[in-house]
Amino acid sequence: MNLKKTFIVIIALLSALYANANITLPHILASRMVLQQKTLCTLWGKSSPFEDITVKTSWDVEEKTTADASGNWSVKVQTPKAGGPYTIDFIGKNHIRLNDILIGEVWITSGTTNMEIPLSGWPPHDVIKDSREIIDNCTEEDIRITIIQQKPSFNKEDDANCWWYKCAPAGADNISAQAYLFAKKLYQELKIPIGIIQICWTGSYTECWADLEALKLIPSLKNQISEFERCKPLQNSLNDWIKSHRKIILSTKNWAKPFEGVDFYDKDVCRLSFDDSRWKKMKLPCYMDNSDGLGPFDGIVWFRKWVNLPAEWLDKKLILSLGPIDDMDITYVNGEKVGETLEDGKWNFERKYEIPNSIIRGNDLLIAVRVIDGGNGGGICGVKESMCIYPEGQEDKAISIAGEWKYLPTAELYNNVYYSYDYKKLDYYNRPNVSVSLNMKTISALYNSMIYPVFKYTVTGIIFSQGETNVGRAEEYLKLFPAMVANWRETAGNPNLKFYYSQMPPNGLQADNSQYMREAQRRCQYLIPNSGMVPLMDLGVFSSYNALDKKTVAARFAAWALNDLYNKPQETMGPEYVSMTIMKNEIQLSFSHTGSGLVCKGGKLTGFEVLDTKGNAYEAEAEIAGDKIIVTAPIECKAPKNVRYAYKGWIEKPSLFNKEGFPASSFTTEKKLIEK
Repeated sequence: MNLKKTFIVIIALLSALYANANITLPHILASRMVLQQKTLCTLWGKSSPFEDITVKTSWDVEEKTTADASGNWSVKVQTPKAGGPYTIDFIGKNHIRLNDILIGEVWITSGTTNMEIPLSGWPPHDVIKDSREIIDNCTEEDIRITIIQQKPSFNKEDDANCWWYKCAPAGADNISAQAYLFAKKLYQELKIPIGIIQICWTGSYTECWADLEALKLIPSLKNQISEFERCKPLQNSLNDWIKSHRKIILSTKNWAKPFEGVDFYDKDVCRLSFDDSRWKKMKLPCYMDNSDGLGPFDGIVWFRKWVNLPAEWLDKKLILSLGPIDDMDITYVNGEKVGETLEDGKWNFERKYEIPNSIIRGNDLLIAVRVIDGGNGGGICGVKESMCIYPEGQEDKAISIAGEWKYLPTAELYNNVYYSYDYKKLDYYNRPNVSVSLNMKTISALYNSMIYPVFKYTVTGIIFSQGETNVGRAEEYLKLFPAMVANWRETAGNPNLKFYYSQMPPNGLQADNSQYMREAQRRCQYLIPNSGMVPLMDLGVFSSYNALDKKTVAARFAAWALNDLYNKPQETMGPEYVSMTIMKNEIQLSFSHTGSGLVCKGGKLTGFEVLDTKGNAYEAEAEIAGDKIIVTAPIECKAPKNVRYAYKGWIEKPSLFNKEGFPASSFTTEKKLIEK
């Protein structure tokens, strides 16, 4: 065949292909969505190259466009004031109609644990205040929420899987508590439809949410970016290797327990006689993605360990305590199943299973645990003391089972599909080695797949909660966080897009150095235009990263929006340190956001320290003087230079507020952040 004939054949094939191409819309453009009122909203999709597209709305707007050579098209549609429901028709070679569309106010809610934690909480420790009451009263059909599917990617994606639904008690358990309560507060105040685009992933870093090109402005990320670019092409070979394995079909009988009844070689791997001599070892407890033995991995991992029992225990019922397992497990002892936790959302529940005397066959006991990790950490991950065995009712005689366990991954979760690895051939150990694993902690990976595909959607603002995972890198955060926000605004095509973020609440889990991150977040207010910070100093929980009083958090976010955008003037935050004047042993501190006046909770201002010229810190007395605070240095501080307030990782009861009830952020007057 000559070149001319070849060209004609190719054109014919392409013409046939394009002739059958239909208009397709991204998932976020769907029935039940909310569009931003009184603005030009972008609507977009794909079709045949150069196809003529007409977009008609039931509020009497019609726009026409022509797809480009790649089949991409978009239009700007003027929206009316809040109301609905409406329809939108997309007409080309095919016809798509979207129904039940509302016009109102649309917000993006994004971040990590404090934004993602659902209304049902993460029991038993992270329980949302008034959770049941909130869920039972979640009846506002004019509040619509879409949740962007959690998925990392090395490349920018065209679309992100999501769905719009109306708020109702039946589906409220798993939506973001902070996002819903923010929407509800706006709805109560504005009496118009509210749309929420939820984009969250617990455990992710700030740099995961920004475009790689924007991150190249951060010198400290140079090596990380270089490794990402080196590994990007290698990831394709890893993806192909993973997908060459058998897919695991999950159960459809019980949607709440998709793994129930699914066999993962349990009958073989739990046997006493099973040969695990070539398995590698991992020290437990730990999160698997922090382990030198496994690293970032989502999927199914078997753990096995032999334990020697005291002779006097052989005729007793025993209790096996494994601590929390992230996310699910089935546990066997001497080849017999002794317990399982296959419900989603129980990743932080303690596992305690009875070992009946009938399966104890001697001093040596084999424990085999099949762990199912659906993302974010994973593993047998409590504290050493929680991993033990003891006779029923005699916990004081427990023997530890923490330490080295043998392990083997037997299935991997990739793009929401589990792929099975041959356990007899130790197939996992043949997995191609790529140093940058693709997960929620991969630099730029969440921007590519969760931000870039949906930021054409027109919104009025963003609320954001994150920072815990970047603790220890406060100086870097001062550059990184503003760069991320600027990148999002550029992607959205709106350099003035409102951006409100919550400061990390104090917690006992990062008590050594989280104050530096809070200080970096406080200073970012002045580095990010059109932004506002929500301080949470009074909502910390010692044993959790989460502020669990989400009504209060949401109300504070809403205060910013109502004040700035909706003509409802009000105070938006707590007393904010502005400047100081040193007068011998007294330091006068000036504040903004004093509201109706400064107040002290607890009867006395506490948490103030004075630093001398050498950086030595001294506890100091402080008192309110109008809209200022006077801090008195102790006599042993000869040359006062700086002041700190509540500058600890864990603060149980902050003392400085304004009369509107907003707490002051912790702060230091030092110019440079010096982390431990």
